[in-house]
Amino acid sequence: MSQAQQSGSAFNLVIEGVGYLNRIRLIKPKKGPAYVACTIKAMHGQSDAVEYASIDCIVVGAIAIQVVEMLEDSVKAEKKVIIGFRAGDPRPDFYEFEDRKTHEVVRREGLKARLLQITHAKVDGQRLTIPTVERPAPAAQNSEDSRVEAGSACDDTCVMPA
Repeated sequence: MSQAQQSGSAFNLVIEGVGYLNRIRLIKPKKGPAYVACTIKAMHGQSDAVEYASIDCIVVGAIAIQVVEMLEDSVKAEKKVIIGFRAGDPRPDFYEFEDRKTHEVVRREGLKARLLQITHAKVDGQRLTIPTVERPAPAAQNSEDSRVEAGSACDDTCVMPA
């Protein structure tokens, strides 16, 4: 057993970003409890040449579930729903589907992750008031050589290299 497993600590990989919320659905597996899932088209790259990465998410944060359910009607009405998000445990995903127009099989890649938090939301450009998770304030640093990046993916107390 490794030292990390003995002490109960873990390594977390977290994605923070902005993207379009799509495909909100309730999944009812044959075994196990039902869960909420959604797809986020996360934006990346330069603002004048935005690229998108598809992230298929299982919504696990209690407040995130509440916010996704709040936004569900807007998504179904095909409004532009943009969210700020935090997702954990990303892993690659490759899938195939039949194109609706050409009926050819198309192969795509994306990510699967767990949606932990929605930090903000806009529907058709209008910012919404949503419940959010309170994050602890960054701890004071005694050393001038270390920097803390508030609101970062690490727990707001990570020391960033100079």
